Amino acid sequence: MTIVHTEGIFTHEVSWCSCPGSDPIDLHLSLLRERLFPASISKPKTAFTFEVLNHFLIDALECKTSAMSFYQKLKRFTNNAFPDRVPDRYRELMRVSRLWRDLKHRKWFGFGHDTELDPGEGGLALFCPACPQPGINLPPDWKARYDSNTVTRQYVIDGNFTAQHMKMNKPEMDVSLSDGKGYMVSEIPYQSHLQQSVDNKERSTCSNHRAINAANINKSNLRSTGIGATACARHGCFVPHSVVDFQKGER
Repeated sequence: MTIVHTEGIFTHEVSWCSCPGSDPIDLHLSLLRERLFPASISKPKTAFTFEVLNHFLIDALECKTSAMSFYQKLKRFTNNAFPDRVPDRYRELMRVSRLWRDLKHRKWFGFGHDTELDPGEGGLALFCPACPQPGINLPPDWKARYDSNTVTRQYVIDGNFTAQHMKMNKPEMDVSLSDGKGYMVSEIPYQSHLQQSVDNKERSTCSNHRAINAANINKSNLRSTGIGATACARHGCFVPHSVVDFQKGER
């Protein structure tokens, strides 16, 4: 079995448990008990240690390290003279790191140990901790204690037309693990809303100001032409389940 660790990629012989009552189908569970995340459920041949997955998570967050660069570094740790001789598990790292990130998010938000309770819309995202939220930072009698203007939330909506996303060659391979459970809205209801909405083009009468005209340009090679979000007006924190992709300019 190939085991990927923070110090390199190694190959070890693994003796599976053959005690009475052991189930050969649960080989992946045996690896998880030893803090090894298998790359597949049935007959795993590759596993990643919890340490290397946490390391990659922090590297990608703080250092903006890509998965390819991170794995190339591990290959150099293993064999600096001949890194091409190290087993290539880049695709496995891409798949396992996504699963690991999703599991960490569910654990942090209290869904890691409850298999029956599923997070709802925006259940894996944090709202502004300073804005008034009943049941979180407001007393039970907040309606009688505070004036309505004091606890009223204020929102702002803004967009970014430079955050463009190209169309994928195989969009069916892009499987979402937490669709609509973070800051982005659910994909299917959003696409259904776009099909029913009317596209009203806004043209600018100013010849020197082309921001609106450029925003309404149809770019067929793009999956999204920008991104729009809702945030609290006082502190600038994004609202869970409120970020959308623009399909055509400001649409």
